[in-house]
Amino acid sequence: MTRLNSVRSHTAWRARLALLLLLALAWLIYRPGLSGDFIFDDLTNLALLGFYGTIDNLQAFWLYVLSGFAGPTGRPVAMASFLIDARNWPADPEPFKHTNVLIHLAIGVVLFGLLNRLARALDADARTAALVALLATALWLLHPLWVSTTLYVVQRMAQLATLFVLAGLWLYVRTRLAHPPEVRPATVLGMAGGIGGFGLLAVLSKENGALLPLLALVLEGTILAAHARRHRLQPTRGFVWWRRIVLGVPIALLMAYLATRAGALLSADPGTRGFTALERLLTQGRILWDYVGHLALPRPVTGGVFQDHIAVSTGLFSPWTTALAWAAWIALATLAIVWRLRFPAVAAAILFFLAAHLLESSFIQLELYFEHRNHLAAALLGLPLALAWLRWKRPDALTRTLVPLLVVAALALVTALRADLWGSPFQQARAWAETREDSARAQHYLAGFWRETGHFEEEERLIRRAIELNPEGIPWRIRAVGIACERGRDPHEPLEGTLAALASMSAVRSVQRSQVNTLLEHLHGGGCPGLDQPEDVLAIIDRLEADDRARNRPGLGSTLELWRGHVHLDQGEIEPAVAAYRRSLGEEPRPGRVLAVTARIASAGHLEDALTFLETTPLDTRARGTHIDGIRARYTERTGYYEREREHLRGAILEDLLAPDYPIPAPRTGQANME
Repeated sequence: MTRLNSVRSHTAWRARLALLLLLALAWLIYRPGLSGDFIFDDLTNLALLGFYGTIDNLQAFWLYVLSGFAGPTGRPVAMASFLIDARNWPADPEPFKHTNVLIHLAIGVVLFGLLNRLARALDADARTAALVALLATALWLLHPLWVSTTLYVVQRMAQLATLFVLAGLWLYVRTRLAHPPEVRPATVLGMAGGIGGFGLLAVLSKENGALLPLLALVLEGTILAAHARRHRLQPTRGFVWWRRIVLGVPIALLMAYLATRAGALLSADPGTRGFTALERLLTQGRILWDYVGHLALPRPVTGGVFQDHIAVSTGLFSPWTTALAWAAWIALATLAIVWRLRFPAVAAAILFFLAAHLLESSFIQLELYFEHRNHLAAALLGLPLALAWLRWKRPDALTRTLVPLLVVAALALVTALRADLWGSPFQQARAWAETREDSARAQHYLAGFWRETGHFEEEERLIRRAIELNPEGIPWRIRAVGIACERGRDPHEPLEGTLAALASMSAVRSVQRSQVNTLLEHLHGGGCPGLDQPEDVLAIIDRLEADDRARNRPGLGSTLELWRGHVHLDQGEIEPAVAAYRRSLGEEPRPGRVLAVTARIASAGHLEDALTFLETTPLDTRARGTHIDGIRARYTERTGYYEREREHLRGAILEDLLAPDYPIPAPRTGQANME
């Protein structure tokens, strides 16, 4: 027994050393990417760091943590994690990317622990289990598909969800294998902690953390079931009921949630995405196989975050590959279920992959394609490969060692090339645009870099190309207006194209509202001769409002009335300005907007009107709903946050009335500056 323990201890130390070397290699590979910049959703999500000033007290902390808008929960755990890197905005991107890489390495450690336990459940000895876990972890950790997840700062949300889900599964599997299937304190606490504790952290990082119980059920039905069968372990009735509670209740809630959304499959309304829920579901069958292709045969450069070239499946045979893709998935899933006890590792990998895609790759109306959706789903794919290779007796020892090393080295090389590209934003934009010549977004993104470097003709060429690829795309339409203004050309033609594209939208969401803001701000700011007069801007607002009413699209009207107020105010027309502001607040009575509008009126020199507006406009701080907006509203109402801000602003206005030369300060909070 002493000798056996010595061997096990030696094996454990060798495995830990090898894992440490693997983590060091991963760090070196990702290091060139740390010099990259923030992109896309980074800017909107991380700007919340500056909405309440420096986050240096408890109230500022809670206001910031509860300010997330990326999902129904607001993802407060992920939001809090950004405070590791900065407590104000703007900030340096390198610390954020540095932390993301460390989280990636932490996931590698947790994945190694989980895979090692699963390999032992498959009756591998300690040495083989450690080697299987090490190889399978290397295949995941060094895979180039995760570069866009790791170096895209805001995808820390996906990273943390993966980390907590895998940690929860590790604790769950460890508990299940360490104790007989009986109701014992250790069993109850271990299973509850794994699913409940880590599940909560996962969900509050990103909503697909809710899949943790379902993924645990996959392991229960495959590897753990095969282990129990081989060792003739019979669970007690109490244990069966406890497992049903721990896994069954949250899975039932998840299924109930999906059922409430399933009605969208019968709707022909494309909503804001340009495709129906059914079309999205059909398209995902093809996309999942595309993911598999990138996992099996990674390449140095892909389209990255630009995947708007994908053709939507409008029917089961439109294109015909849709039916083939879904038939293949159904057949594969069926075989995995039927043979789950005969080939548990393979079945677990397949069913885990499909289960992990249940939320983001089904009919819920999200963007069609993102590489990071495989981040968790691919976690077990290396397990059957590593296990089969190390158990295969035919290759000699040299071949058995050399082939995995070559595969890992190839992955490391491709990952290093991608990471290096992420460290050079301009080269990255060029690579993406060349790889995705059929992506309007990629052409528009590269055009911005050419503009920054003074290559305006190349920028204009790419903007024209983006419009050709997607005539209804608002960002490049707006940029075409800007180019015409800057070049001294008549801007009315590109403006007509922009307004027509805005009118064609079946619904309006925050992105489109932001684009409308961009257009009106550019025109109202005097950046477009020929369209910079107040009557020109008001005419555009009138047209957009008419289109908005005709299509009954909620939300945009409030933004347009706000701009109408700005135009009148800047012309010294205080009465129509206040009337427009009140109409805007009638649609969206946000307390932050009340304070921002008051400050703007005061800054324009209308101090008495500002004071009257502030005193006669109620601050609607009532909490609505149970999602993150309602929780934040309850917190601000309980703490009297907006009431204090209003008193501060009132005091500043009164002081300015007594001392006319005293400048009106801007509102202290970013919330007051939010539209």
